[in-house]
Amino acid sequence: MMSIDIKDTITLDDDNKYLVISKVTYRNDIFYYLIDEKDKQVKFCIENSKNNSLTEIKDEEMIRTLLPMFVNVTKGLMSEME
Repeated sequence: MMSIDIKDTITLDDDNKYLVISKVTYRNDIFYYLIDEKDKQVKFCIENSKNNSLTEIKDEEMIRTLLPMFVNVTKGLMSEME
């Protein structure tokens, strides 16, 4: 299991650095909402615990399912900071 948390900066295989904006568990998988620090491009990834890596998700239906969950996690963190 990987130890990646919200606000961490990670480097992916494309050698770009990404900020972890949100992290959710859905159907026993861990998903990440990432933003490239340089060009602000967004990526959604799933954790692959077998080989300790992240795989980008391109399935639009899955992304639409995950987006409200990512938003709720982020809202919860923001309200904790108030």
